[in-house]
Amino acid sequence: MFVPLHAFRMAEENQRRIAKVRIGQTLAEVEHVMGKPPERRDARTRFDGLSVEEWRYLTDYVRKMDTTITFVGGKVEEIHAVPWEEEKD
Repeated sequence: MFVPLHAFRMAEENQRRIAKVRIGQTLAEVEHVMGKPPERRDARTRFDGLSVEEWRYLTDYVRKMDTTITFVGGKVEEIHAVPWEEEKD
């Protein structure tokens, strides 16, 4: 499997920075730690009116994994690795 060097390095840098993200940090604090906005972003409002945002960063190009940082009410509530979604025909 061919992995572009720039993509591998970007994922490695993202992984290094995500290791510094902590539960309870704000969106601004996480963007500062990451040094850039998310590569993918989803946002919605929960039934109780709280905002929920998911920021995704490529963190493992070889294993095809992203790390998702979930914010609830503007603060980090969860950090977890997720596989890339395979496209369905």
